[in-house]
Amino acid sequence: MIHKTTIAIVFLLFCSSIGYAQESQKERIEFQESTIKYYSCIPFGTDGMLLKTLDESAQTSGKIDNYTYVKYDTAFHIINKTNVVLPARKSNYIDYTNSQNHYSLAVQTSGTYTLTIINAHTLNTKTIHGKLPKSTVIQSIRAVGDYVYFQGFTKELPILLAQNIRTEEFIFGKIIPLSKRNFSIISFEINEESGEAYLFTKDVLKNDRLIKFYIYKDGQKTFETVVKSNEPDKYIVSAFASKLHDNSYLLSGTYGNTSRNTTTSVGIFISKLTANGTIEFTKYINYLDINQFTSYLSEKRQEKIEKKQERLNNRSKELEINYLMIPHKIIEENNTFALVGEAFYPTFRQECQHISAPGGPTMHCYQVFDGYQYTHFFLLGFNENGELLWSNSAPMYINDKPYNPIRFLSINKESQNLKLIYSSWDKLHVHSYQNGEQTNTEEIPYITDDEKLLVSSCRNRYWYGNTFLSFGFQKIKNKEEHNKREIFFIEKLTIPTK
Repeated sequence: MIHKTTIAIVFLLFCSSIGYAQESQKERIEFQESTIKYYSCIPFGTDGMLLKTLDESAQTSGKIDNYTYVKYDTAFHIINKTNVVLPARKSNYIDYTNSQNHYSLAVQTSGTYTLTIINAHTLNTKTIHGKLPKSTVIQSIRAVGDYVYFQGFTKELPILLAQNIRTEEFIFGKIIPLSKRNFSIISFEINEESGEAYLFTKDVLKNDRLIKFYIYKDGQKTFETVVKSNEPDKYIVSAFASKLHDNSYLLSGTYGNTSRNTTTSVGIFISKLTANGTIEFTKYINYLDINQFTSYLSEKRQEKIEKKQERLNNRSKELEINYLMIPHKIIEENNTFALVGEAFYPTFRQECQHISAPGGPTMHCYQVFDGYQYTHFFLLGFNENGELLWSNSAPMYINDKPYNPIRFLSINKESQNLKLIYSSWDKLHVHSYQNGEQTNTEEIPYITDDEKLLVSSCRNRYWYGNTFLSFGFQKIKNKEEHNKREIFFIEKLTIPTK
């Protein structure tokens, strides 16, 4: 049983803005049940959302986990609930959600797997059991139409498996690497409109780095091609695909200035791949050509970069700076496109240890990876010919330093009226853009002035229209009464359009 311990609170926030006053509506629910473990909110547009929980007091065996999914409507009213049983012992869990269903995969070390599909509208569930090939490790899953794709490795070789959720047929995808050591998956995404799955891989052939693009539909590979840069000093680093109305594909990603196998990049590329598999054009955009791209730096460092860039421009050269970047899915609207990316860099800490030696103990110090620090985001608008229409950028204030790249930003689906939100320690940051021009910024606190935030771990998801979900764990102290509460919270934030 799930208990709602705090009534939903609705209030209006009047925040400072750029160019005009804007008010955002926020609604918050808090849960404070000690025996319930809360996992996440799973949005399904205007159909509502699911809250995933586990009642630890009801667990009777260490062999299974009995998860509860509670469905809420957009006004936070409980509609229904369902339970999903997954094997707990020696299992690895992977979740995925598309616009229709939520998928939970449990893979045991023996290779046995359990796949559960929950329909967002009806909460009807279906469970499929199967057995993976020996020594298979599944890294991610994607689902579109009647198929769930399992992507991973078996005996160091890449593997792609397609599970039909109606017939329960299992199909092996065809990925043949040229080099075991240097092979990697760049991206793996689905297109619900076309029913396709897009896979990009990075491989090496005689020191030549190759980027391959695969298309799968109904579990079968329907297309494969090599994606190459058309300029000798530019090398593709990452790539994603979007299908256009004329059945061509818009490829976008990052490029670098070295042939070495690296994840750093110096800019964005945009290519159009025709329906017959030929590249119609490729455009390159240097990061430093993006408006306000270095705005997260101090004024002194910005001036230093600008002066260096000017000196190189006078010599017909281009300044390039290396960044790590994770992009969001391209937003298409009325033949215009918007690409949003988040920039970050690796951080390291120094650790030392005493080592015994014949001449006496010595100290050995070395660097240890300490996570990725996110610095800023940027957005680009361009047309179907890859011509840049606008660009902008803004700093990000992220406290977390994840060990694997993740997306902190949540974005609506309007390319010309973008809304972006992310969480810092104690507040939500909201940015509004119209055709690339920033029209409004807001900082919305999670707590009131008479409270102090002791612990905070938050995530955000786009919900529907200009409405977002923020959720997570917080420990809050009342300054006057000195009492503390540990809660899982959900906030619904609606941002009006100008």
